[in-house]
Amino acid sequence: MDKCLCAKEVLETYKEITITQVSGNIIMFQLFNKEFALLCPLLSDLPAVILLHNDNGFDFPHVLLKDYLLKEDSFLPEGEYRKVCLYEPESMVFSIMSYDEKIIDVIDRLIKLLSLNQKEREREFQKEFMYYWNNLAGSTFVKIYLSQDKNFSKMNCYCRKIGKEGYERRLIEQGLQLSDINGTNKKGEHIWQEHVENNVYYIPIIDNREILPPYRGCPWTIDNVKNIICGKQIDHISNDTYQIIKEEKVATQNIILVFGIQIEKRFTCFAVEIKCKNRNNRTVMEKVCEDALAIGLLKSARKDYAFLNSLIGNDIGLIGKKVLLVGCGSLGSYIALELIKNGVSRLKIYDGDALEDENTFRWIFGSIGKGCNKAENLSWLLTWIHPEIHVEAVKRNIDDTILAKESKECDMIIFSVGSSDSQMCFNRVLKLGNCNIPAFYSWIEAGGEFSHILLVDYARQGCYQCLFTDEEGRLVNNRANFNNEAVNENRIIRNGCGGTRAAYGTAVLLRTTAALLDMIKNFLSGTVNGTALIDVTSQKTIYRKDMLPMERCDCCGNSNKRPLCEDGTSES
Repeated sequence: MDKCLCAKEVLETYKEITITQVSGNIIMFQLFNKEFALLCPLLSDLPAVILLHNDNGFDFPHVLLKDYLLKEDSFLPEGEYRKVCLYEPESMVFSIMSYDEKIIDVIDRLIKLLSLNQKEREREFQKEFMYYWNNLAGSTFVKIYLSQDKNFSKMNCYCRKIGKEGYERRLIEQGLQLSDINGTNKKGEHIWQEHVENNVYYIPIIDNREILPPYRGCPWTIDNVKNIICGKQIDHISNDTYQIIKEEKVATQNIILVFGIQIEKRFTCFAVEIKCKNRNNRTVMEKVCEDALAIGLLKSARKDYAFLNSLIGNDIGLIGKKVLLVGCGSLGSYIALELIKNGVSRLKIYDGDALEDENTFRWIFGSIGKGCNKAENLSWLLTWIHPEIHVEAVKRNIDDTILAKESKECDMIIFSVGSSDSQMCFNRVLKLGNCNIPAFYSWIEAGGEFSHILLVDYARQGCYQCLFTDEEGRLVNNRANFNNEAVNENRIIRNGCGGTRAAYGTAVLLRTTAALLDMIKNFLSGTVNGTALIDVTSQKTIYRKDMLPMERCDCCGNSNKRPLCEDGTSES
């Protein structure tokens, strides 16, 4: 009660507020001719809460749509209540605020909200566009997949049955390939069926002024659609889109329009189904402006790969890139997963090894798929993450001939193989083949204390072999490694039949993968130019400038390139 009296004293300092009732931790008050309930916080880490009381006709941004009907025996006075959302989740640390500060903050926010002018209200409504749209739309839910969001495009509609009566619908831009769209069930029947009853079109909005979501007392009608397409006051769509709509012929009676609208720097999407008169040879414009009978709002969510990446702040530099990954053992498996989660939807993997028990705790997916090929395992598991992900697995180790061919068909190569001899060979193939894409070499030293990543730009001097070359041009052990042979020997695990395995845990896999992602990002942004080497330790990541290029490197330093012998020495 003491806290409630404290809150009451705070409210009494506002001349705009009239207190009408105090009960327990609840204060009823009037503000700008509206009645509200203040729920005073009882715990230190909770905010004060504002409810709008008995005003169904009042619609304002951040006033939730759902009514809570309370009767006499409730802790609040009888009537209907709607919560006023004044805080973004986790935007405030309430436990560091005093009680008075909480009450003052929530009242100031309410007054600011109720004092918004028309343009400010429009902006706040648009921030919550999809909340209002999906709450007032019908029961049909559609997932929208776009390969781009700036231009008009045609789309296809697919549907699959979920349970006994449920359905999932996808609206997919034509030309965009989803990996699961042609999947079949145990009976050999297609899971997804293309629905051709409605032509579907994507229309990007370039000016969102005066476009508000539907809300109480203001439902969407065909006039809202007409205003977007052919409104006189504001050009909501580009002239190119307008001309296409005027000429595009529709083959179906009804149509679905997917609108893209930019809200806070992102294009989100909402869809409407338009019921039309049954008239032939009509354009999209004629269907909307002359033949429309009714519209239905479709619950909408944009689900394409690029959009979901943008939602979490992923760098868009990797979107659309095709990456070749050579080796998917412990480190390679971590790299593969993080590439997929950071914008790479087209990945090709080479690895000839099977997943064994010994790999369990260093492979990104544990023992899933044990006994099967590692590349094939990853392909199956990674494709499940999102239907736009396409992972091609090759169940063999890559060789010189295949690497030379693959390097001309991808945008980036990442090597994650344990053999220095193999990496040396790959390096020479790419250099002699005038490779014009970046190649990243990654390796972990035995013991897991140190790891390294080398970026090679083959248009410049400096390559993987430089690390094995001294100032006299002689081949030596990898100069980038910190451990000597004696240390490495103590950190090798042998299986008794000639097989060896370097000893290290998963911490080095995590930090090496993170360092690789940062290096790729820096390369794509231009922060890192040309060949570069980094050392990764548990304390820091260091860019090394003293290791390469080597002027007397037999691969990239001399004009006369001599092939390597099988023992790794240069032919004379």
